[in-house]
Amino acid sequence: MDDQQPWRRRTLLRRAGTGALALTTLGAAGTGAAATVSQSDATADPADRAAALARQSTASAGPTRWPQFQADPVNSGVTEAPGAAGDSVAWTFDTGESGRATAAEPGTATPDGSPPDDPTDNVVSSPAVVDGTVYVGSNDGHLYAVDAATGEEVWRYGTGSDPESREEVMSSPAVVDGTVYVGSHDARLHAVDAGSGEGQWTFEADGPVFASPTYRDGTLYVGSQAGTMYAVDTAGEGVWSASVADRVDSTAAVVDGTVYVGRWNDDRTGSVVALDAADGEEIRTYEARGEVACSPTVRDGVLYVGDYAGVIYAIDTGTAELVWGRQLGGPVLSSPVVVDGTVYVGSFDNSLWAMDAANGDIEWSYATGDQILSSPAVADDTVYVGSSDRHLYAIDRESGDERFSVETGEAVLSSPAVTAGAVFVGSSDSFVYAVGDPTGGESVDATPPAGTDGSPSAGPDGDDPTATTTGDGPGFGAVGALTGLGLGVWQRARNAGSGDGETGGDAD
Repeated sequence: MDDQQPWRRRTLLRRAGTGALALTTLGAAGTGAAATVSQSDATADPADRAAALARQSTASAGPTRWPQFQADPVNSGVTEAPGAAGDSVAWTFDTGESGRATAAEPGTATPDGSPPDDPTDNVVSSPAVVDGTVYVGSNDGHLYAVDAATGEEVWRYGTGSDPESREEVMSSPAVVDGTVYVGSHDARLHAVDAGSGEGQWTFEADGPVFASPTYRDGTLYVGSQAGTMYAVDTAGEGVWSASVADRVDSTAAVVDGTVYVGRWNDDRTGSVVALDAADGEEIRTYEARGEVACSPTVRDGVLYVGDYAGVIYAIDTGTAELVWGRQLGGPVLSSPVVVDGTVYVGSFDNSLWAMDAANGDIEWSYATGDQILSSPAVADDTVYVGSSDRHLYAIDRESGDERFSVETGEAVLSSPAVTAGAVFVGSSDSFVYAVGDPTGGESVDATPPAGTDGSPSAGPDGDDPTATTTGDGPGFGAVGALTGLGLGVWQRARNAGSGDGETGGDAD
């Protein structure tokens, strides 16, 4: 495509080091999540740094593992392993009966109990893959372990107080050192033996646990839909708790001793709060226009997150100043992925977007046939993402062209997990799908695990919903109309202009 050439030149220049802002603000880190070390660990002596790498490897992606939501503690969504090369479905696994319907609150984009779903939305949970086993929750009230190579059930573990009171498992598992940790709508965090499926302990929360637990350095961080953030050790003992919002659906990113998590308030306001990982004390708040159900990621001192008002933000974590922001055509629940100076994120406007991480300029967009709640996963040169149009997509991350797609029976709200040669994802048709070669062409390594629908059906240029577009369209940043204005001033000005005094506005 001829219109790709200017973007490719910009990309080449930026990656060659001529983009000073990108280098100074975002650094020049590689794509490998498995080798990520915190900035404080990187300055330690070699023995301490090796120990930090060993700890991190149990909780980060590798050729045979994707051990927690978005691959690792920072929600990077990145692996160096090549994913599925084609659309062949190796197996499907049926998780069984339907979960319960979730009503939407009339007149808002905010679901009342969980992300928009219906009685057939069985697998909203995103898979974790460790030691040749896929772990995934289902709305039938069970956590499943499935053989990654064959698709055969290994075991199932039921949540709820008894077999008649199964509660949905929409939370995505975290698998570390032989234990699976997962939240449930029974208001508990469950620890389950990865080999046998036997329960080890449960931790009582003050509300349903939709968010996925984030594991880092011996501690699990997870929020409840009653608005409390918890730190729990691997023995099931509470380390601290902090009331941060009316509701927490966001999965926390844990970086350099700080926990970043989205806030969702009943008045339709939201933000990201930074908490001290050691004691839960609030360090800083990053304001947003609407509720933040999106799971943030942090890359080289910049926080990336979206909200229900349809804005994607890049915010300096140290100063809390807005680096840039971009208004999209619908709510952003998809977690951003940042690789090689590009942000990839899905939106309720039906599109997967690629934006320059330094300034928010659009590099390309790929329009699907329906809303995107699924968070993208990046492996090598491909972005994988699910859509409510019943497909899993594989998109070339340089050009935005479709490589292939896989049709499922219902909406794909689950986020894909990627290992060498394969992609695993859940669908609202109750099935888990394995695409590609789940064995990676060889035996599996036994490495220790570490409601609004009002978005346009066409792309930004009014083209076919499956078309790819490119362009330089600027976002809003710390220049132009926002020069000299803090985010708080911007928000107050917006509220004053709305006439209704409601923060967040309609997310359409």
